Amino acid sequence: MRENSSTTIFEKNALSCFLLLVSVIASAVLGLAFHIPVGAHTFFTAVIVTGGVLFFCDRVLLRLFLLNVCVLALWCVVCNFIFDWSYDGMYYHKEAIIDLKEGWNPFYQSSLDATVFASYPDMDLWLDNYPKGLWLFSAVIYSLTNLLETAKAVNILFIIPVFSVAVDVMKTVYQMNRQKSVIFGLLFAMNPVFICQLFTSYNDLAVGAIVIITMLLSMKIVSEKASNYTYLLLAAVIAVSCTVKFTAPVLAGIVLIIFGIWYAMKHRREPKHLAKPVAVVLAAFIAGVCLLGFDPYIKHIMNHQNPVYPVLGEGAYDIMNTNPPKGFENKNAVEKLLTSVFSKTNNLPEEAPELKIPFTIHSSEWIHLSNADIRVGGFGVLFSGIFLLSLVIFFVALCHNKKIRMETAAAFAAIFLLLLFFPESWWARYASYAYYLPVFILAEAANLRKTKVFSGVTICLIALNSLFFAGCVLKTGVEVTHQLKVKLEEIKSHQKTVIVRVNDFPTHRKLFEEFGIDYEVSHTSLDDPMIFYRNTKYKFR
Repeated sequence: MRENSSTTIFEKNALSCFLLLVSVIASAVLGLAFHIPVGAHTFFTAVIVTGGVLFFCDRVLLRLFLLNVCVLALWCVVCNFIFDWSYDGMYYHKEAIIDLKEGWNPFYQSSLDATVFASYPDMDLWLDNYPKGLWLFSAVIYSLTNLLETAKAVNILFIIPVFSVAVDVMKTVYQMNRQKSVIFGLLFAMNPVFICQLFTSYNDLAVGAIVIITMLLSMKIVSEKASNYTYLLLAAVIAVSCTVKFTAPVLAGIVLIIFGIWYAMKHRREPKHLAKPVAVVLAAFIAGVCLLGFDPYIKHIMNHQNPVYPVLGEGAYDIMNTNPPKGFENKNAVEKLLTSVFSKTNNLPEEAPELKIPFTIHSSEWIHLSNADIRVGGFGVLFSGIFLLSLVIFFVALCHNKKIRMETAAAFAAIFLLLLFFPESWWARYASYAYYLPVFILAEAANLRKTKVFSGVTICLIALNSLFFAGCVLKTGVEVTHQLKVKLEEIKSHQKTVIVRVNDFPTHRKLFEEFGIDYEVSHTSLDDPMIFYRNTKYKFR
């Protein structure tokens, strides 16, 4: 494949991760189409075929591909030591992964035909109708390890490309040296939403990663720094977006439209320059929808004449069950967003948001930093101050005649449009791209002497804010995992059959199975039960 001076090892590293994602998902989808269930063979087929192609096309890319297979394996080991305690993860995400691993074929079966747990409230709605790319990849991992918690290791294949693409763009577009590029690459990867969901099966991490990678790659294209690898990576990102969540291709598409309008204006007298990016984007969306995303898009067209059923159209269901905090009822989207950013971090919907002075930290905030879906103040205890400080840097830069790059201006336009387009932007998990406003400002002012001190302080504050999240997530993860292991050891020591009432979290049954405990699941209430975890209960036979 042709490469130019703008092709870096970082861009190839990001591409290797997405080739792994695309190849495994494609292998799984192809297998399901021919009635072959997901299994370890799905992974080995994908790796062997992709590795064989890369052997003849690009040996460097092959080595990076195999390196990231090893990174994925090592991350599986880490993930197995941290239990996913998130609500949606324990409720339906891991249930989908379990069912796919145990033979469910969504191409030809309803989830109700595959498992009794699909009859739990709304379970079949999510399982039958959601895009299944991440679930399929996670089920493949689960098939390889037989350890459910390793399934969430797929998240690392989105974090690595965010870092790699950011470093690449900072070097090629922003003309930073390697040290600054790596620092900014870390800032891009340390998104609080990513940190909160790293050890969960939530898909907002993947959506956010896809949006920012699309934005960064678009910068490279419009600045005429793109290589064939850039376009191949963009195509892979778009195709994968169609398999992650209904909103992912929409958000990525809006970003592409913003940058596409500018690129079209830039080449209005030479429209032939538009042919390649337009062809790549259209081909990627077609492949994502019709091939990788056959279920649900094409299946929904066949069954409901609506590719995004049940999100829109006849029979639409409010999948975005937001549970907004008290006091948000009469606020518009902008008011909700600003209130959330400048309020104490809180995940309790029954409590009204409480505004706070920027850079102040309240003891009540710490307990919420480990939640995967923080409702208010979801970007952290320092973010409101960071945002204001970045605005000061931005205006100082403007006052000193700093010309803002058009790439940065387009990124600002895309972020603001996404924030206004999506009515639930106050909820950080749905608007992780808002975090990048101060990061892009800092990147723009990176070489401005007048803001050097302010920029350095702000960079340190962003890193510290994210480290607060990391510390809380690890602390809670270790504590919950230890609590569950102690409980399971205590139950196992009785050497009796256990009757489990899983209630909201049917995936808890796999904990008993992996610990070698003889158990049965009851679908009715138990008499005088004991608490296992959350509202899962048990009793001995």
